[in-house]
Amino acid sequence: MGRFNEIISINREFSQLIVNVSSGNKLLGCAALSSAFINGIKAFGMDPFENSPILMPVLKLSYNEIVSEAKLKILRSIEAAGGFVESLEQLEQITGYSKPLLSYHVQGGNDVKGLASLGLLDVERKDRGKISAVVTTLGKLLITNSSLPVDK
Repeated sequence: MGRFNEIISINREFSQLIVNVSSGNKLLGCAALSSAFINGIKAFGMDPFENSPILMPVLKLSYNEIVSEAKLKILRSIEAAGGFVESLEQLEQITGYSKPLLSYHVQGGNDVKGLASLGLLDVERKDRGKISAVVTTLGKLLITNSSLPVDK
């Protein structure tokens, strides 16, 4: 994924990139397809029976476009706290965001997907409406390879 971000940043003048995910071994192809999917890049593979290219589906918006700077800051804050928070109160302390805003970014709303529904956080409901949250593997990959700026 890091290499994808390098290629994207080097080739910003091109309006479109496409990646061949059928060369190399299966693990490399899977990683390339996942990276293309996350970054909203078109990908193709080869149909072994027809010996012709197959265009893979792509998101209309990449994760980097869906995940706002605020959501990314929340993810990074949880990761910096060990990848886990026990409550919104703890998350409020480490991010500086209010609980209603955190709830909106974690759970989402009518018009926006939250970090949980995007698969970037695993959220567990506890007693009295409290939640705990863990950064998922996909969330960690996004944090590590995000092209969004870091809030400090």
